[in-house]
Amino acid sequence: MHLVLVDGSGFIFRAFHALPQLTRKSDKLPVGSVIGFCNMIWKLSEDLSGDDAPTHMAVIFDYSSKTFRDEIYAEYKQHRPPAPEELVPQFPLTRAATRAYGLPSIEMEGYEADDIIATYTALAKDVGGKVTIVSSDKDLMQLVEPDGSVRLLDTIPRPGQPPLRWIGSDEVFAKFGVGPEKVIEVQALCGDAVDNVPGVPGIGVKTAAELINTFGDIETLLSRTAEIKQPKRREALETNAELARISKRLVTLNRETPVELPLEDLVRQPVEPAKLFPFLKAMEFFAISKRLGTLLDADPEAWPADPELAAKPAEPVGFDNNARAEARAARQSAEGRADSAPVLHAKLEHEKIKAIPLDHSKYEIIRDAAQLQRWIDAAYAEGIVATDTETTGLDNQTADLVGISFSTAPGNGAYLPLGHTEGHGDLLGGGMAEGQMDLRAALEQIKPLFADRSILKIFHNVKYDLGILARYGIEVRSFDDNLLLSYSLDGPQFNTMGELSDHWLGLAGMSIKELLGSGKTQKTFAQVPIADAAKYAAEDADLTFRLWKVLKPRLVAENMTTLYETIERPLAPVLARMEGRGITVDRQILSRLSGDFAQRAAALEAEAYELAGSNFNLGSPKQLGEILFDRMGLPGGTKTKTGAWSTGADVLEDLATQGIPLARTIVDWRQLTKLMGTYTDALPSYINPRTGRVHTTYSQHSVLTGRLSSNDPNLQNIPVRTEDGRKIRTAFVAPAGKTLISADYSQIELRVLAHIADIQALKDAFEEGLDIHAMTASEMFGVPVEGMPSEVRRRAKAINFGIIYGISAFGLANQLGIERSEAGEYIKTYFARFPGIQDYMAEQRRKVKADGYVETIFGRKVNFPNANSSHPAERSFVERASINAPIQGSAADIIRRAMIRMEPALKAAGSDAQMLLQVHDELIFEVDEGKEDAVMPVIVKTMENASEPAVRLTVPIKVDAHAARDWDGAH
Repeated sequence: MHLVLVDGSGFIFRAFHALPQLTRKSDKLPVGSVIGFCNMIWKLSEDLSGDDAPTHMAVIFDYSSKTFRDEIYAEYKQHRPPAPEELVPQFPLTRAATRAYGLPSIEMEGYEADDIIATYTALAKDVGGKVTIVSSDKDLMQLVEPDGSVRLLDTIPRPGQPPLRWIGSDEVFAKFGVGPEKVIEVQALCGDAVDNVPGVPGIGVKTAAELINTFGDIETLLSRTAEIKQPKRREALETNAELARISKRLVTLNRETPVELPLEDLVRQPVEPAKLFPFLKAMEFFAISKRLGTLLDADPEAWPADPELAAKPAEPVGFDNNARAEARAARQSAEGRADSAPVLHAKLEHEKIKAIPLDHSKYEIIRDAAQLQRWIDAAYAEGIVATDTETTGLDNQTADLVGISFSTAPGNGAYLPLGHTEGHGDLLGGGMAEGQMDLRAALEQIKPLFADRSILKIFHNVKYDLGILARYGIEVRSFDDNLLLSYSLDGPQFNTMGELSDHWLGLAGMSIKELLGSGKTQKTFAQVPIADAAKYAAEDADLTFRLWKVLKPRLVAENMTTLYETIERPLAPVLARMEGRGITVDRQILSRLSGDFAQRAAALEAEAYELAGSNFNLGSPKQLGEILFDRMGLPGGTKTKTGAWSTGADVLEDLATQGIPLARTIVDWRQLTKLMGTYTDALPSYINPRTGRVHTTYSQHSVLTGRLSSNDPNLQNIPVRTEDGRKIRTAFVAPAGKTLISADYSQIELRVLAHIADIQALKDAFEEGLDIHAMTASEMFGVPVEGMPSEVRRRAKAINFGIIYGISAFGLANQLGIERSEAGEYIKTYFARFPGIQDYMAEQRRKVKADGYVETIFGRKVNFPNANSSHPAERSFVERASINAPIQGSAADIIRRAMIRMEPALKAAGSDAQMLLQVHDELIFEVDEGKEDAVMPVIVKTMENASEPAVRLTVPIKVDAHAARDWDGAH
């Protein structure tokens, strides 16, 4: 006999944390864990085939109720968080999946799965059978037999480990320092933070193993505590003797559970297609069904879907936190409709988490390897951990790591200090503060945890942490990010931990400003005393876990899972790597440009003095206004609320077009001095001394429509329409032996408009590769494309792009320098020639008023809470923005999808080209000289096909790619 017992609950949670949480297409029922479970069960069957295939097999689950251990110790497992709400409806489905595969599904009220496994193991041993327990649960290691008749099989892939890891007595000894027969003695002493087994405070696994190897068992140890030389250890054992005995009872598995199914009923049966395929069809697992149909030589279509499991027609109900949700809820109440299950789960989870008090006294400071290992073990046991890095600054390319915090459940937290200094770390201060682990040793210990795909890591602003950890050699796999969850759900409404915690949890959290101070007395985090730092850092991890419990269920409830799983989350590591690479900037070119700009600015300054008739401060709006409108008496001036003349760019441009020389001179002077202050003089200070490159920081969560923004330095605002602006780009160069490639989407927003609004004339023009602006001019003004005056084309271009931004007749008139009535006629003619655009605009206005949001073609919601404002100007702005948002947002989503796919595409093509920058609709790459022609087709194809298969556009996407030594030349 070879009995295989599968820890079914362990499989479910591993699948949940390791795989994307997909939903059933027809009714959005969460099924991602069920898919993972099905694949894992089938793969296990394949892995265990052959001569040693199981003769008996069963899947064992935990029953969700109290067990006999709760009577022994009321606090047992009380710290464990409730199951994720997306997972709850999947529990019964995994039982159904087990039965569909022809396997017994076993659970018992009052007992844990481990007790059932222990009992069947004992029964098999009694008849001389061999047992394989498929689990990595350390509590089951007490069942391992030294002769190999009982072993554990860990099927979870881990870095540096084989895909199937057998756990025998040697592996047990490596973990606990004792043989399997003594495991419960060690566990009783060291306790278990995850299950709230108390143990003896201050005793870890290593110490416990030493004691048991010396004294043999708990009772002997407790009867001979006088022989223990360490006073604190002896006192801890004597004081907590009863806790040690209770702990032993808690960790000892019951091998005499009154199981109902006899051992002979676990005989392995062949898979019956008549049971399997109705289940798979009901779940809509078509890919699995097709694969297993081939393997089983059966037609999946020969059986109907299981009617008990198939989707029932239902109308989903949204869940959010603003006025539109209340209005929708009122309508539903009037119609007698209740919340859908995912919505109800999200609401209940929110209430549960809000009820958990914030208690800093429960937080720990991790001082040694044993304590750190306990938290790592807790993370493995839960399959999830919230974490945060504390550093000396906000730039993850230069900041030093100071510490890392962890939380494995709402309400708990720990801080691992690694880089705190005594005093201020200067000549008068000390060196490293005491009570910290060695940095390298600690990082080596936690490295496997962060790299393990089966453990979900929760962050707030993961991109920053990825950059920090990468510099210390730590790779992060499998993560969630609350910042991106919030952005996917609510847009850029909340950005900081404090804002999210205050809004969703009613908890403000500790202030970093109070911790560090401000001004001249401001400290770095390294200079904060460890005890104070631990409260702040552990609280961060705790709040991160709590927020995740609130935000993650909303993805399913609000149908935003796809956006988050396929765009927002996978983009973060791509951006982190781009930030880490940076780009080379030529100091000499910047210096030459700065000198040239300074000379020209000085000449313009002298010219301005001459035109004004006196010297004045060109940078002073007040002095400039007085000269233009008081002294020179120019018409059209307006005053601000403070009584000063307005001299903004629009005012000066208007005066310049009227032929006022001073206004033109000031405009030119401002442009030059801005280029100097923002770029030629400032960029050298951004060159990282470690890499010799400039590393911008991207924000993927700050723009309403999904566009990326860039800062420190902002590379997205370099002017490209002026000759001087383009000169700045010549300073961004490829290093020796390399070339830059610029790949730019051609008129992407107009192409998206043609698709969304279904404008056949525009689609035809793009299909034929025509000049879209000339075509528009020809359609509107009846002017042949051939020989068309440039002014006519310019006006059509202004209208094309103006329409995208919901431009008014007033705005177009100002832009073209024409009368408002003439501009109004242009817009009227445009709509007449392209009626689909007006229909699209009307639909967006209707939608934003009804729902408070509009959507991109990929499902991103762009929220406008003031859509029904009582202020006309505000309503007008929302209407214009709602027209542009789906277009700009869809274009932004397309380039995001391209960036996510680009690295795998380049790798598959055998290229080591690296993506460096993203600027609006453009991507910049660095490639070896001579390989440009091989790489550019890969880049272009990836970008042009980025929308598929999610959205198949009805207009061709075109990308222009060029290579050169500098950015301007490549563009």
